[in-house]
Amino acid sequence: MKVRTLCGDVEAASLGQTLIHEHLAVDWGEMLGRPKILDFEYHAMRDKMVNALNAAHALGIGAMVECTPIGCGRYVDLFEDVARHTQVKIIGSTGFFHESWCPMHPIARVFDIDMMTDLFAREITEGMGDTLIRAGIIKCATGEGKVSPKEEQVLRAAARAHKQTGCPIITHTTGGLGNEQLDIFESEGVAPNEIIISHVGCEKDNWFEYSESLLKRGANVSFDRIGEPSFGGDEHWIALIQNAIAKGFLNQIMMSHDAGILIHGYNEIVNPGVELSGDFTYISREFIPKLKQAGVTEEQWQVMMVETPQRVLAF
Repeated sequence: MKVRTLCGDVEAASLGQTLIHEHLAVDWGEMLGRPKILDFEYHAMRDKMVNALNAAHALGIGAMVECTPIGCGRYVDLFEDVARHTQVKIIGSTGFFHESWCPMHPIARVFDIDMMTDLFAREITEGMGDTLIRAGIIKCATGEGKVSPKEEQVLRAAARAHKQTGCPIITHTTGGLGNEQLDIFESEGVAPNEIIISHVGCEKDNWFEYSESLLKRGANVSFDRIGEPSFGGDEHWIALIQNAIAKGFLNQIMMSHDAGILIHGYNEIVNPGVELSGDFTYISREFIPKLKQAGVTEEQWQVMMVETPQRVLAF
């Protein structure tokens, strides 16, 4: 089974411990009506990103999904340069974001489902943007409260591109709507076990019931804001993980930080006090020891960090 990284296809078994939802950059300039930020020094930024990944690699991380889709700061050439200077394998994203926190990308606004499907498939099979660097995952998202008509179109295009290419799908959720996402995917013939639902556990309440509702349908769930206090302390994530394991869903859960190195535009839009850290080491350095103290075994966290990502990221 193959996984498509920024440096080419690799065997899924070669990934090692994998962070399923991270960012090298988040830059919403394109959606906010101004250019992407270009005033950083290229090599200094590349080295900063490489150093952050190397610090994670030193603690056992072998791969990372870079979940930045089209128009959100996806500096493809920079990301590929970073990938060639670190031993951490990086999976890049096609797809579009939601429209609660910022306007939908101009391309998504004018494209219909078939056009977006073709775009996603081309970025997976030929190259992202004007490069020959291929995407290894489809990122799509829903905003707050309800799925907008355009967000639904993006999800349907993601489903159809997945069926054409075999490329995995990862979603962003904003306080829920994971089941609504699964309903759309299933209506397109994509089973829940082919989907990764992100940011589970960041809802206002009913965390256990909501996460179980997704897991019972067979979806893969990402607990991926670990280390960000505004979304709950470590005890919050430990309780969710323990509950999922106790209910028999160990093989469907993964962990990540949702961290980012270059951030531009993000804090102008989202809730004050919610920030992306630039640290990809917290789970390895602090959280896994706490999981072990809480009774999660070596074998169990290896499933979450190694075996399940290998399965869900494989074409």
